[in-house]
Amino acid sequence: MQYPPVGVRVLVPLGRKTITGVVYRSHEGALPDTVKLREVMDVLDEQPVVTAYQLRLWEWLSQYYMCTMGEVMAAALPSGIIDDDYKALTTQYVQLNPTHLDPRQQELTLSLLSRAKSQQKLLETFLAMGNGQLTMVERRVLLEASGVGSAVLRTMMDKGIFCEQERAVSRLRHYIGETHTPHSLDAQQHRAVEQIRQSWQQKPVTLLHGVTSSGKTEVYIHLIHEMLQQGKQVLYLVPEIALTTQLTDRLQAVFGDQVVVYHSRFSSDERVEIYSSLLPIASSPARLILGARSAVFLPFSNLGLVIVDEEHEPSYKQQDPAPRYHARSAAIMMAQWYGAKVLLGTATPSIESYHNAVSGKYGWVEMTERFRGLQLPKITMVDLQRQYHRKEMYGHLADPVVFRMREELARGKQVILFQNRRGYAPFLQCPQCGEVPKCPNCDVSLTYHKTNNTLVCHSCGYTHSPLSNRGASISPQGVHYPIYNAHCPQCGTAWKLRGIGTERLEEEIHGLFPHARVARMDLDSTRKKDAYQQIIDRFAQHEVDILIGTQMVTKGLHFDGVSLVVVLQADSLINQPDFRSAEHAFQMLEQVSGRAGRTGTTGEVMIQTFDTKNPLFTLLSKHDYRGLYEQQVSEREMFCFPPFHRLIVLSLRHRDERRLERSSELLMEALKKVFGARVSGVITPLVSRRQNQHIRQLRLRVEQGANVQRAKQLLRAELDAFLRQSDGKGTVVAIDVDPQ
Repeated sequence: MQYPPVGVRVLVPLGRKTITGVVYRSHEGALPDTVKLREVMDVLDEQPVVTAYQLRLWEWLSQYYMCTMGEVMAAALPSGIIDDDYKALTTQYVQLNPTHLDPRQQELTLSLLSRAKSQQKLLETFLAMGNGQLTMVERRVLLEASGVGSAVLRTMMDKGIFCEQERAVSRLRHYIGETHTPHSLDAQQHRAVEQIRQSWQQKPVTLLHGVTSSGKTEVYIHLIHEMLQQGKQVLYLVPEIALTTQLTDRLQAVFGDQVVVYHSRFSSDERVEIYSSLLPIASSPARLILGARSAVFLPFSNLGLVIVDEEHEPSYKQQDPAPRYHARSAAIMMAQWYGAKVLLGTATPSIESYHNAVSGKYGWVEMTERFRGLQLPKITMVDLQRQYHRKEMYGHLADPVVFRMREELARGKQVILFQNRRGYAPFLQCPQCGEVPKCPNCDVSLTYHKTNNTLVCHSCGYTHSPLSNRGASISPQGVHYPIYNAHCPQCGTAWKLRGIGTERLEEEIHGLFPHARVARMDLDSTRKKDAYQQIIDRFAQHEVDILIGTQMVTKGLHFDGVSLVVVLQADSLINQPDFRSAEHAFQMLEQVSGRAGRTGTTGEVMIQTFDTKNPLFTLLSKHDYRGLYEQQVSEREMFCFPPFHRLIVLSLRHRDERRLERSSELLMEALKKVFGARVSGVITPLVSRRQNQHIRQLRLRVEQGANVQRAKQLLRAELDAFLRQSDGKGTVVAIDVDPQ
């Protein structure tokens, strides 16, 4: 029997449906009686569209993150490949009829068109494009170059002079600018490159710990240049799509058309074309791939280097749906199979990566100084208790902050305001009875967005107009949703806005600085495909004086004119019910502070807080990451958290809360019989209901040195047994390995 090759797509029947699958393995010999075979209906590819390396990665992800191969495939392949609905982009081309290819015939035709000047001009333009050697021209280009209308072209086609042909064209953008060799390195950068090379001789993974604005990107560029000269491919991972904007321009200026960008903001058809351009069967596979976490799934053939920039970022971890993978871990495993090197770069390493570097598992290179000797920004704490007591506040900005902003704007400098809450107000509240409008589907308050006058759930996306008086609302499922109009439904008192989001902050800034040019960068203002690019370009070109943003503004962006960064509600970053809260808060605040003073004079960061004596702020004011690490690693070892224990979180979901409580207790008891004290009691998370499903959690801690794979096998067996029981039926269990 002739089996389809591994890695090709096939159509198979599944119930009444026909689905697309990928051949993973061929089975030889007799099958068990319990296995029901289904015939392959059709083989869709002549050559594999999934490589052996990719299948190996899928298998590892499935085993490590405890999900199915099908879930991995759904995440790994562009939907246009899975659904087989890719449509090529076509355009119309104009060509001469065969009878007019002879130069003498062309001269005769031109003379016959002497009275039809527009037709004559169109033919002359066509012949001039390519010095008479060109036989086909894009229709749009020809009409623009000749300056005549499409009616003229149709007339000449009727005469048999021209004909049209539809051809497929690439959606990939080509770089048309000039390129230059990598810039020369300063002493620190040169030393870092040499140390990285030496480190790779002993350890394939190296952590580059460089302070903000130390010139890490230029180090990356030199290492990329070396790899490309060796004929190798390079994967450059970034945590946010926004970061690809500046990086693309910078990389293309050196590497030109070798740069390919890949992320989820591209259409399905665009992603299919990028994916196909990397297949081994492609005529010239792309060499340098810049992308977000999903880029690890691309079909590399000759990978030599993986760069994980801002490796500490939680954005590298997929949350929902499965596979809940970490792109950094996946990249390290993938590089190992290719024999490629890995460089993890950041100013604020994750505790796990720094621990691996300190313990000798990873190589470790440091860059302790900013590029060209610039000083790290000055950190100033603004005591909100004192400011409110003295009534020295301008809305949500303290008087010293407003004063410094006015000074910097007068100097022609730019300011970044960091507020990690989008919308106008985080919630509404009745001042009389305390009622807060909540999402009918989730256990969270609704955020008010003034721009479109809606209350929005930032968990499930539910929206509602709070100023509507339409009466009772009924969903398509027949569920009665509450209507929140201008007044509290309990006592009739008018709502009060509580807290501040980026929308409201933007409004206040316009009032305080009426002549300043203000822009906002958050999820709401960047929904369109090119919105990131436009905002970043405007700010970089000094067309914006004040940039207001969420965590988008904290990550790796370079702006020459920023001298002042203001953090509005730092306390909300620190006081999170999570063992990583101090780590994440330090990383976010240190990263956003790094946007200030990247050229010229020393920048300043002003942090508004009610708790100026918090130890975290003391460490931050000294830019003391090592102090943070030592503090955190001591606590985590004591309380059995990563990096000393592996953590697996089980999230149980059910519409019936009582049934969920019972099933959670039963599963906990079953797991404790196997794992003992490694299993926590049932935890009710801070958000205990999402999309009408109640949530409970269990945590399994596995100490370092234990057989983690065996622990996962035992856990899977217990889960399967639980879900087969009557108490487990209807309960959805999501497994999160190494939660961030």
